[in-house]
Amino acid sequence: MDKLGLLFLSGVLSCSGAYKDVVIEKPSPCYFVKSVERKGNEAYVYLERERGKICTQVIVKDRVRVERDVEKIRVIVDNRVWKEYKEEKR
Repeated sequence: MDKLGLLFLSGVLSCSGAYKDVVIEKPSPCYFVKSVERKGNEAYVYLERERGKICTQVIVKDRVRVERDVEKIRVIVDNRVWKEYKEEKR
């Protein structure tokens, strides 16, 4: 198999693996995903604010990778739940 075929195959396998990409909202562009933790069938996405950066207060979206069987995603900002998403099983 040539390199291009191998690259395509690895992309297909990664898409059908044990993970999925979900879109979450962040309170502003100054926040970044610090960590993602799994607790049971819930994923906790911890956001942290970049220090010293001036940002507009506008909701932005970002992609996060979680396990495929996660049913609920909680976005944590300043040690509080900021948003909650319920994922349907596929």
